Amino acid sequence: MAERLDLDYPKIRPVEAFPHHQGPQYGICLRDPRGIAPHILVLPPPVFFVVSLFDGRHSLLDIQEAFMRQYQQLITRRQIEEIIERLDQELFLESETYQHALEALQEQFRASPCREPAHAGTVYPAEADLLRSRLEGYMRAIGEETPRSSIHSQKQLKVLIAPHIDFHRGGAGFAHAYREAARCAPADLYLIFGTAHQSVHSLFILTPKDYNTPLGRMPTDTRFVEQFSREAPVDVFEEEWLHRNEHSAEFQAVWLRYILDGDWQGKIVPILCGSFHRYVQEGISPRQDPDLASCLDLLRRLVDEYPGRVALIAGVDLSHVGKRFGHEQGIPAAELARVEREDQAVLEAIQSGEAERFYARIAKNKDRNNVCGLSPIYMVLDIARPGSGRLLHYGQAVERETESVVTFASLSFCEG
Repeated sequence: MAERLDLDYPKIRPVEAFPHHQGPQYGICLRDPRGIAPHILVLPPPVFFVVSLFDGRHSLLDIQEAFMRQYQQLITRRQIEEIIERLDQELFLESETYQHALEALQEQFRASPCREPAHAGTVYPAEADLLRSRLEGYMRAIGEETPRSSIHSQKQLKVLIAPHIDFHRGGAGFAHAYREAARCAPADLYLIFGTAHQSVHSLFILTPKDYNTPLGRMPTDTRFVEQFSREAPVDVFEEEWLHRNEHSAEFQAVWLRYILDGDWQGKIVPILCGSFHRYVQEGISPRQDPDLASCLDLLRRLVDEYPGRVALIAGVDLSHVGKRFGHEQGIPAAELARVEREDQAVLEAIQSGEAERFYARIAKNKDRNNVCGLSPIYMVLDIARPGSGRLLHYGQAVERETESVVTFASLSFCEG
């Protein structure tokens, strides 16, 4: 029996829903983007209809009446309770069951000596040799043999913008980005700014934990993290546990470890970046938030004072358009062309190296394309002020099944 949350008014947690086809069978998949619920559930349409009413406002009687109107047949109270119990056991409901599981995961992360690779074995191979072979394949596909960063290079990487989409769809984008990074002298410190997809309110989320990868550990500069956390006007550890499952920084750590020579003795600082949605909706610049401005200025000072070469990396994607992302329209050819035109205008603004110009371009249409890399891109440009950059690659990952598209790009800002 499920724990007694308010079963009369069940409420589902924020989850992703997308269609699933297997032969003539059709269902709706539920997936927890936070990775707390360990399984993907496939629900038949009538069951999904019931679950869609788990909003904390519909009683079981309301759901029975809605089901009768939709399907002209009765669903019993016990049948709804069984659905509730299953979702509660699978951690998809707002409940004591979920809260206990969340607290256990948070404690487990706090106690862990390093941040383990959450997506090894799913997005990319967990075995070092297989992973290395996979990454080499992406490199060969763009005409590059295995790259290795060289201390003898005269080029210095200031800013790298790389995708954070899964490797299968974004392999070419990652390969273009990290080929460019390998052509530069290795930095002593890489600040990795990744989109915090699940942040509730934090703008900067740090961890002192090293990032482990199948190719070796990426040590975090704990002194840098400690100094930033001590001087910043915000609590940068409040949502630290979100590092546990966030892929935007993890993917950059994997690719960096791949291109860096085995003798590299540098460090990283992974920083997850919260949403700028409030600023866009209020029509203000992010720098009008005094806490954000103070943090950006502090990071610039720490970079300037660092005793070695520093490079900034943004692990980001661009537009998220179509039915999967809440738009009524799908992605006919005309819509894909519109998205690409607007992406190109955004990319031109990024290439200027001017954070405010980039932000203004997104804010102009209230971020209607859902650019999920808005905050990390703005931050790296604001901190580094890198001058003009170069577009290395642009891609569109089209999902015909969900009538949606995710776009991504790779850009570099170098000197020398």
